Parts: sequence; structure tokens; C-alpha cells
Amino acid sequence: MVGAGILGLAVARELLVRNAGSRVIVVDQADTVGAHQTGHNSGVIHAGVYYAPGSLKARLCVDGAARMYDYCARHGIDCQR
Repeated sequence: MVGAGILGLAVARELLVRNAGSRVIVVDQADTVGAHQTGHNSGVIHAGVYYAPGSLKARLCVDGAARMYDYCARHGIDCQR
């Protein structure tokens, strides 16, 4: 996997979940994970309100937000809604 930002790490994790026993190598130009754009974002989880109701983007925002909050709850990560 190229990139140790939030998306690269999420994809690497999903690959491991879907392919138990496999190995994934994550490479990045930075010395630490999340050092670039991931570390400079606003931390807002979008609710999809800026997209046409029922559109793919709106549905993905709603689904992604639900998954993120669920992940945080399962792993004891503090977050605000």
C-alpha cells in the first residue's frame, strides 16, 4: 500500500480483514503516519447534506459516517457527533 494517511491505512486494514493471514506493507515518504494531509484536516465527518438527496455521494457519506462512529465505539476512541 502506498500512503500512510487515513485512506491508505484504512485500505491496508480492510485488505487484512478480508484476507486473513496475508501481509500488507505500507510505505510513505514521511517518517510518521498521518503526517501530511491526514494530519492537517479539520476532523469533520461529513453527513452528506451538501449532495443531492439519495445520490451516491450522499449515501456514501451517511454510510461512511456510521461506520466511522461504530469503529470508534468498538475501539474506545473518543469522538463527538
